[in-house]
Amino acid sequence: MLKHKVALGSGFFAIFFVGHGIGALAIPYYQMTLGVDPFLLGLVLTIPVFFSALISPWAATVIDTFSPVRHSHRVILTASGWFCALSFAAMWRVPTHWSDTLSILYLFGCSLVFFFFATFMTVVVRCLAVESTSESHELTAVMGFTTVFEKLGSIIYFWLFPLAQSKLFFSLTLGMKTIGLWVSVLLIGMLSSISGLLCRSRAKRAIAHENNPASTPFSPSLYSQVKWLFAVTVIQFGLIGVCINLDFYVLVYFVNAGDIAQGAIWKGYLSTGYALFGLLAIPVIVKAGNHFGKKRTLQFIYVVNCINAVSKWFVYQPGMEYWLIIDSLLGTWVWTAHTTLIPALLADICYENQRLTGSLSDSYVVARHNRVANLALVISFVGSGLLLNVIGFNADTTAAQSDSVLLTMRLVLVAGSLVFSGLALLVLSKFTFQRTVT
Repeated sequence: MLKHKVALGSGFFAIFFVGHGIGALAIPYYQMTLGVDPFLLGLVLTIPVFFSALISPWAATVIDTFSPVRHSHRVILTASGWFCALSFAAMWRVPTHWSDTLSILYLFGCSLVFFFFATFMTVVVRCLAVESTSESHELTAVMGFTTVFEKLGSIIYFWLFPLAQSKLFFSLTLGMKTIGLWVSVLLIGMLSSISGLLCRSRAKRAIAHENNPASTPFSPSLYSQVKWLFAVTVIQFGLIGVCINLDFYVLVYFVNAGDIAQGAIWKGYLSTGYALFGLLAIPVIVKAGNHFGKKRTLQFIYVVNCINAVSKWFVYQPGMEYWLIIDSLLGTWVWTAHTTLIPALLADICYENQRLTGSLSDSYVVARHNRVANLALVISFVGSGLLLNVIGFNADTTAAQSDSVLLTMRLVLVAGSLVFSGLALLVLSKFTFQRTVT
């Protein structure tokens, strides 16, 4: 059991940096340091994620195809982890004398390779969690355990770029190469190898037999329930994500009157607060999910998120920076629930599918959930950029934005979060899978 926990912890810690490492370093290095066009950089950061979303179901099919081969999942996890590590390290070794075009093409090529193998790595690691146990309450605890490592990663990753530009290194270029190498080898390559070495073998019951036209890998009635959870994921990471992405802009241009450096510091404190409160929220969410039911707990958390949305109007005010702790305290619950309760709900449905069809088919669901989550991130990233253009945000000025722009950003941050949290509650009311209702 200890070996399996180490495998899960190592795997989830690794895929956190796979999912967040590029974003933490690419914008401050490629855009702010190398001077790459922000629109082109946005495309480079978005297209590979969209590519990963498209190939996720295919990756699951490939993984299941090779599952009968002894230890194939270990080989796939370890190999994909090291390919991710090598391509991640290469991203930060771009020659500084190259033109913007060459630099952006180089990053794009590395990113495509990175996200191709990241898709395989992510599906395998998340399947390991689903296959840990078939008992509903234990599944919630397992997902809570894996969320701990994601929260620990969220504390660390924000400080990667500040560390790269610290006095430990002779130059930022050397710092980026070194930090990129440390992350790739220690936090992606080595951890994926540990996870692959210690993880359990996949059971035949877990494989979705998609190659057999006479059978379906998933019960249609159950998959309709899965789609409701997918819809909640899109709402949270996509639609609410568009609104929440404006918090940094509100901090900089409204709370700190255009002072980017000061706004970034407070954003760092806010993100760290989310992570720390998230760690404290995990055991509470696990216990509540098992006592009251995962669906009811998730619904209550969205009510809390509605309250948090309203509080943002009063907290995000000049001179109120220390009250941002309220946003961290109230806002962390919904994000923690999405890495704890949603995967546990999906796993519950997979085990019910096994009872009905004989196949757990967790890779089938995990891959499609990965696709939905990635598409939601694309919506969030692109939607935020388009929204800023629509409301008249001026990216070329270092001064404060116009009063109308500031007001609109604040309204979107507050009202958008409130409306879409209400929409998530409405969607959850349609979710009626009984195994998770107590």
